[in-house]
Amino acid sequence: MILLDKVCKSFNGKPVLRDVSLSVKPGELWRIEGPSGAGKTTLLRLLMGLVEADAGTVKGIKGLRFDPVFQEDRLVEHWSALENVRLVGGQTGEALLDALLPKDTLAQPVRTLSGGMRRRVALARALAAEGDILVLDEPFAGLDEANAQRAFEVALDARKGRALILVSHGAGASTPGMQTLRLRI
Repeated sequence: MILLDKVCKSFNGKPVLRDVSLSVKPGELWRIEGPSGAGKTTLLRLLMGLVEADAGTVKGIKGLRFDPVFQEDRLVEHWSALENVRLVGGQTGEALLDALLPKDTLAQPVRTLSGGMRRRVALARALAAEGDILVLDEPFAGLDEANAQRAFEVALDARKGRALILVSHGAGASTPGMQTLRLRI
């Protein structure tokens, strides 16, 4: 279990998170929402151990393997969608790409794909990895409603019991049993 207890974080003297507490158990579904600037990405970075809290405690992350989708796609530009996903997932990754993208785009260099297609490649790569927890930061940004819904369904099917933490600005992907943490500025 990951436990954040009264976590605070500031950047250049400006508070971003104030007294945020969160407990994530294996297999749980979480949705973190709030307006731009509320600290959603910072909260994810704290969860993954990429930044340290100024105050409060973060427990339970040591030894965990996180499978993230960052706000930036972080793809190897000259590799194809298949090559980017094979980096972590072999056959599983190929099946995920088949579910998310038109088949005729899988061999193209990702630099030639649309922003929404690139986003789905990044999502497929995270889902194909075999870590302990999925951390998805605005994974459906740039997708139309139908593709966003399809991508969300694929993510739920592919999580294989892993906890999933999904960040969103507001309304959107949700499912029964998904818990919500709302951050405010």
